[in-house]
Parts: sequence; C-alpha cells; structure tokens
Amino acid sequence: MTALIVIFITLSLMGSVLWVLPPKKERQRMGLRMHARKLGLTVQLTSIDLPDKWDKSMNRHKVVAYSLYRAKPQVLLPDEILLLPYEVWKYHALVSGWWSSNEIILTEDLKVNLDKYGYLLKGIKITPEGVFLYWNEDGDEAVLDALSKVIFSLAEINNID
Repeated sequence: MTALIVIFITLSLMGSVLWVLPPKKERQRMGLRMHARKLGLTVQLTSIDLPDKWDKSMNRHKVVAYSLYRAKPQVLLPDEILLLPYEVWKYHALVSGWWSSNEIILTEDLKVNLDKYGYLLKGIKITPEGVFLYWNEDGDEAVLDALSKVIFSLAEINNID
C-alpha cells in the first residue's frame, strides 16, 4: 500500500511539472525568435493596420513583426512603403500575388523568395528607419533564413525614383 501511495504522489508531481512546461508550438516559436536574434533581427508582438482591397478602410491584424532597423534613416525613402500579399486597387503589381504602395524594383532572388514564402506573410513595411516583416510564425528555421534574406535585401533599398 505504501508503494502505491509513493507511486501516486510521484505521478501527480510529474503531471504538475509537465503541465507547467510550454506546449510544442510555443517552444517552436521561441526557437524561431532566438534564431531571429542570432540573424540580427528584432522580434516584437504588434498589430498592423492593412488596407482592404479598395483602400477605403483599414483592418487591424495582430501579428509578430520581425524587423531590421537601419543604423541611419534613409531620407530619400517615403514615410511608408507597404508590400501586401493581396491586391489593393491603386497599388503596383510586383510579382504573382504581391502588390506595393510604391513602385520598387526587386531582385530575382527577392522575387523567388516572395513567390515561394509569400503565403506565410501578412505584409511587409519599409520605412526610412527599417524593414518590418509581419507574419504568424508558420514555418521553421529554414523558412526564417529565407525570409531574413528578404528583409536584408529590402533594407538595401535606399531610394525610390
């Protein structure tokens, strides 16, 4: 009987410890965030207002922003350039399924990555201060490596003609 009580107490303590541990999905997100920091990206929980198809109203989305801040703001850039994975009537088409609020020229590597991983993204914002990639962290470290190439490529844009 004593052994049964000891086993029951041990199992109940193990159950309590396992209950406190974060779930697998949360551990994956934390791994992604730590990997992003190693790549030099800043991670923050935020929300973004994105226009609807007719650009008449803004829809708020709660997302995670992976961002790269510039050491020095680029004064020749507009206040905000939005790249969106859906059509907005007055935006410019970039690649299949992507539109931009300003005309920008993308490299072939950037076009391939946007085409391949664009379905994971809510939007990308380029400002004079940095580049912000908004997504729901649906991917692994290989996806994050590809998306970091997107961020670093967009950070090289310093002028819009």
